[in-house]
Amino acid sequence: MLETLLETLALDMAAVPAALHPVIAEASVARSAAMLADQLWPAGLPDEIGEVERFFWADAARVLGERRDLESFVLLTSLARTVGPAGRLPLQRAHVSRLRTQDEVPEWVTRIAGFRLTSAIVSEDITGDGLSVVLDYDDEQHPHTVVVFIDNNLGAIIKDVFVGPPVDRVLEAYERGGRVTIRTVRPPIAAGIILQALGETRDYDDPPVSEDFEFFTGLLVNRLTQMPERPVRPPIRPLMTPRQREQLVEEFLDSRYAVGLPDDAADIARLWIDHAVDHTVGGPQRVSAVLVELFLAHWLPRKVLADSTYFDAVPVVVKAWLEFAGERTHLPLDAVDEAVDAVDVWQPALEAAAMIDPVGSKPGERVFLDDATNDLEDAYRALAGLGSPPQPDLRGLDNHQAATLSVLAPHAWLMAGETLGTSYAPDAFDIAERLVRDAPELLAKARLSTWPRAIVWLLAHRHRLVGPGETLTPYTLATDLSSSPATLRKTAKLLTDTLILPI
Repeated sequence: MLETLLETLALDMAAVPAALHPVIAEASVARSAAMLADQLWPAGLPDEIGEVERFFWADAARVLGERRDLESFVLLTSLARTVGPAGRLPLQRAHVSRLRTQDEVPEWVTRIAGFRLTSAIVSEDITGDGLSVVLDYDDEQHPHTVVVFIDNNLGAIIKDVFVGPPVDRVLEAYERGGRVTIRTVRPPIAAGIILQALGETRDYDDPPVSEDFEFFTGLLVNRLTQMPERPVRPPIRPLMTPRQREQLVEEFLDSRYAVGLPDDAADIARLWIDHAVDHTVGGPQRVSAVLVELFLAHWLPRKVLADSTYFDAVPVVVKAWLEFAGERTHLPLDAVDEAVDAVDVWQPALEAAAMIDPVGSKPGERVFLDDATNDLEDAYRALAGLGSPPQPDLRGLDNHQAATLSVLAPHAWLMAGETLGTSYAPDAFDIAERLVRDAPELLAKARLSTWPRAIVWLLAHRHRLVGPGETLTPYTLATDLSSSPATLRKTAKLLTDTLILPI
């Protein structure tokens, strides 16, 4: 294990200039220590975890303490300054012992994990898409910054962490680029912003982070937890009540920007507000081309099932809203124009999502779906073996039932084919169709996105694909279906208690 750590450390340091060696050594070992913790003591009672960790690092300290090569001394120095309290003491003793007898220790080795945070700045995009927290380590020999980028469009998660140049060069770059606001903050406040965003990131199932995030997160956490001052938690973001949202819609409709808008303007503006408040950070009056993309190309087609009449009204309303919000927030005109132009760029995504009017539907009518509903068209293209889904028979259904079946049956067909195999897709489609036709009252007892998952769960158990000797367990199946066994079991029971299904 130690040889692997030594090899990893050597490879990481070989890829950077000498001026960054103490920083990269700290980052490399902090990452390796975190990975070891995940692999060697990931579960158990706290006392048991600490015992395993203490024994492991005590053995590592003994082995490294007996060696005399510089590479192992660099590793020992890094471990002694980055490993957690449970294993740190024997490593520190071994490091002090070797330091007395180690020959020709380069000066940079003494700087590993010894940098002092001197100042911090926050740079925020004027469109509110994100902010960068810049931690300044103003060391005479190795000045550098640690830059943390927080993405407001994804719930304020950390997307990137990297080591940057000295802070004065970072500030010059921001000033040349423009379109940012810069403020100086106390280090404890910067640490609080970062730690809160890191918590959001770790709550994310599969955060879209950079490779540098993976490499430098251990260094970041190590430095923040060793600060002499306690981090200051950011203020709690104020909630926006339904009444406040409705009031904002009314103010928009009373403005000059709402003149001549379609009848669905209030509904569409409210959807924009709900998306901005509930799924991003920064508030509903944030004007951003990226926010336009997320709303038009991703969230709205998955939230609303509608025909072309309704979706044709969306771009007009969104453009008016952006100009309304841009004026209220005093945003520069070029930023507003950029967001308005983005509406035309992403309008085809709405056109592609418009459904063929189901039997008996009224033009412009829409149905809300669950937020977890996937973009089926993308999935169909990715699963060529399944081909195209069958078209459900909508005759005899009212508008709401027809719209629900148009989404639910293909979704169950797709999920069963992807999870269990193509031969199970038709059965899933049939059960979904029977659910909507024969027991529509059940639909209100679970989220719309839960029903396809419950149908797959039911099929897997009816065909005995789950259990001893099988590749699927209840836990792995539930994980594949992005739900919990209890939820799936309860919802599947509603199906079996109500519908008479073939054996």
